[in-house]
Amino acid sequence: MERLIYKEEQSFRNSFVLWILLAVMLLMISGFGLSFYQQFYLHRPYGDTPMSDNGLLWSGIITTVVVGIIFSIMMSGVLVTEIWSDGIRYKFPPLIRKMRFISLRDIASVEVGKYRPLLEFGGYGWRRRLLQRKTAYNVSGTKGIRITLKNGSQVMIGTMKQEEMKRAVDRMMQPDTNKFSI
Repeated sequence: MERLIYKEEQSFRNSFVLWILLAVMLLMISGFGLSFYQQFYLHRPYGDTPMSDNGLLWSGIITTVVVGIIFSIMMSGVLVTEIWSDGIRYKFPPLIRKMRFISLRDIASVEVGKYRPLLEFGGYGWRRRLLQRKTAYNVSGTKGIRITLKNGSQVMIGTMKQEEMKRAVDRMMQPDTNKFSI
């Protein structure tokens, strides 16, 4: 019978990535605010090649909505990782809503340790390197579980609790000798 060994939840709310996105969002809104003020209130075209009033208005609205949607997705994003006796389950809503499962039978090796999210995967979040057959799910930090599957592909799942995750993975990988004891 399968049993839960360890569960970890991480969110972008505690991550520096969220603060960077918030700073970018405020800079963009400030830039549009300045251009609106100059073009609509002072009636002076903004920039060397100014947009029409309608173009400026629509680009401001569309940019604010898109950045707001990205910010909302990141605020609601939670990486859930579960180590079970029969494998690893994870989800990353709202991008991956259903729990995904990596069976112990499909795993060639698992290691918990440091990695380089920017160099290996291009950053944080849900990252995929198709040609290298690597996928990463991470929120922040430089520690994670590197799962190499028997088909050669790799899955990297970030963790903020490296030691607890390592103990859980070690327990999962060991055959359960107490399973049938009385």
